[in-house]
Amino acid sequence: MLVNTCHSRATIAAMHNLDPNTITPDLLEDFYQDFNDHYQNCETALIELEQEPQDSARVNALFRSVHTIKGNLLYIGLHQLSPLLQGIEDILEQIRQLRFHYDNSLSDVILLAMDKTRQLVDEALAGDNPLAAASSATDFAQLCQALQRIASTADEQRPAAVNRALRLLSPQDNLALAPEQPGSFLETVARMGVQVCDDIRFIDNLVPALELRSGFWQGKTHRSALLALRINACGNRRVTPEQLLMAVLFHDLGMSFLPLEILHKSGRLNYDERRAMEEHVYNSCHLLSNMHGWDEAITMIIQHHERCDGSGYPEGLRGDQICDGAKILAITDTFDACRYSRAYRSEQKRPLLRAISEVNRLCAIEFDEYWVAAFNQVIKQQFTTGQQMP
Repeated sequence: MLVNTCHSRATIAAMHNLDPNTITPDLLEDFYQDFNDHYQNCETALIELEQEPQDSARVNALFRSVHTIKGNLLYIGLHQLSPLLQGIEDILEQIRQLRFHYDNSLSDVILLAMDKTRQLVDEALAGDNPLAAASSATDFAQLCQALQRIASTADEQRPAAVNRALRLLSPQDNLALAPEQPGSFLETVARMGVQVCDDIRFIDNLVPALELRSGFWQGKTHRSALLALRINACGNRRVTPEQLLMAVLFHDLGMSFLPLEILHKSGRLNYDERRAMEEHVYNSCHLLSNMHGWDEAITMIIQHHERCDGSGYPEGLRGDQICDGAKILAITDTFDACRYSRAYRSEQKRPLLRAISEVNRLCAIEFDEYWVAAFNQVIKQQFTTGQQMP
């Protein structure tokens, strides 16, 4: 962002009855550069804490970055925004003192609160007063109070406080989705240029029953299919759409036959459990091989857990050894798992920002750069057109 120094100096000065001449262009530029650096440090720490939530050094690093941003807001004259950072600080201080544990829900709150801070700072530096309207000021005050409540409430009341903060930070992530009307999914993919044949209709009719096997799966197949087809369209349709759709509909069918204690296990799988989990790609392929004309889809299914750095399974393939359809499936599966990791137990999806960041974090490591770029194009189109993301 290029800071509009004339407008932002006047706006910041007017917000706090300051002399605009005390807020120099160099000061604004230095502030924004420092703000960006610490904001990125916060994002990095949050991502790393997803993997190591007990890492006190990362919690402390996150706290220091938030504290520095708050101090810089005060120094530059954006005092109105500091209560939001104070709320984040208070939550992190409770975690530092081991009064409660860092988890995914708190991570989402902090991520979205930092994103809200960035939005408000950008508006202020663009020459606007983000809290000028009474409604904006009221919403901001309610959000700051919600963060304070997370830090101060008793353990048994904290989940409700976290959910309230998440709804204020990201109301569009409420999971209350309208039930899909019969036939609407296939009608949608047909409008996207997919030739819907009898085989696709047959498998699609099985999807609702298969998704009842686990609460984690409800709605996943159609969400993933629509996203995969959009990514493929943005990537110049390198993959035959009908084959890609069949691969999405079928790729986890073999997993439906695994014991629920494996499907729902929260800890690390042991050797036998991991082998059983990895076998699902072969089971799915075996079932689809009984239907003729789906060789491309079968290849996508058997490779959809392969990763570009060779860390996947079942064969440890790398880069161009993996077909394009499997590369798309790897992205859509990760995006959906990140977006809905908490949906089985609550009404709240994880933030869209979190899922997008996770896909991009793995770009050129596990995921193919070409298809991550197509994924980002789909996301950009969704925001531009105002369509709801899955």
